[in-house]
Amino acid sequence: MINKEKIKKVDIYDVKGEHVLTSSAITFPKDFFRIKSQELVVIKDKNMPQLDKAQPITVIFEYMNGTRIKYDTKIDICTEMQMNFHVDMGEILEDRRSSFKVKTEFDGICKFFIRNEEPVMFDSPLPVHFANINLGGVLFSADFDFEKGDNVNLVFMDGGMELMGEILRRQMTDTGELVGYGCKFLDVTHAQEETLAKFIFQCQVTEREKRMNR
Repeated sequence: MINKEKIKKVDIYDVKGEHVLTSSAITFPKDFFRIKSQELVVIKDKNMPQLDKAQPITVIFEYMNGTRIKYDTKIDICTEMQMNFHVDMGEILEDRRSSFKVKTEFDGICKFFIRNEEPVMFDSPLPVHFANINLGGVLFSADFDFEKGDNVNLVFMDGGMELMGEILRRQMTDTGELVGYGCKFLDVTHAQEETLAKFIFQCQVTEREKRMNR
């Protein structure tokens, strides 16, 4: 059962798992052709992504208490200003890192890191390169030997975003070469999360335009 009054926002992903929309303009109008156990959902927003009728999508409702519930469904209607779809049984997402990754390339810096509760400052900011990002974390590379469990300072979006992250893994190739560091974000505020969601969507738009222009 959907607790309609407690929903904070909805994220929409297409069949490839690419993020296409974040919106809080969600309504649940009366459905005159109601299907048993299904709820009609209507999103009204500007610049709606152009998705075809019956196209599969993944919908993630986020509640005010942080609970996230995923639904797999299909588009009923999608116009420039409105999207309709139905949902039935959802799946609770317990780990924020399960949100979809966006493959993209951008740069940032690291000012310091914490190892065994001891902060270590760099003489000058360490350049870092990001390979993918989602709301829960990133994969990045740097000319430094971080260890699993290190807490790292990450600054990106031209200095507009500064977060702490925990190194979860050192990602290696089959031949044992270091690709980068899988990192989860720590203590992200709601305001930072909203900014991240917009940044991730813009990254996806940019990557799509690059592919189209090749």
